[in-house]
Amino acid sequence: MADKKNFESVAIPHLDAVYRAAVALCRHGEEAEDLVQMTYAKALERFDSFQPGSNCRAWLLQILRNTWIDELRHRKVVGTTVSIEGSEPAIADPPHTEEPVWTNAKDVLENFSDDEVRRALGELPDGQRLTLFLVDVEGFSQEEVAEITGAPAGTVKSRTSRARAALKQRLMDHAVDLGLLGRVR
Repeated sequence: MADKKNFESVAIPHLDAVYRAAVALCRHGEEAEDLVQMTYAKALERFDSFQPGSNCRAWLLQILRNTWIDELRHRKVVGTTVSIEGSEPAIADPPHTEEPVWTNAKDVLENFSDDEVRRALGELPDGQRLTLFLVDVEGFSQEEVAEITGAPAGTVKSRTSRARAALKQRLMDHAVDLGLLGRVR
């Protein structure tokens, strides 16, 4: 059992990883901040159940996932709220006129904007998006992701594979649309 006096030194170092996972789940910065805050409040509340020496980041991400699921269930019951503050239309950035130089596949991938990659990731189903994030961004093993998400290891493996294939296809389609690659099958 962990002592709550150690919460700050044990849990706070994982704040960035938990926030990145929250953004991957809910796709919005403010909403991710709220999700992280709820996650850390629950973690502090339950810190006496944390086993010292175990993987705190995985424990926090499991709480994050469960908190997100609870939030989605709550939304189904009461619906979402929309703030009318700051609802004035945004001014669009001027179009980018400089043509990028594309010499190979690595250049193509490196020249996708973060927004294009985020859009492609955002189009993935929640389970695939979280699994891909935990495996490829956070570096968890598929077995650790299975424990965090509560899914069987085989499901994690197939979600990872399907997510990678879908992301590749979405980015390839975008590259074709931009005229960077010939038509792909």
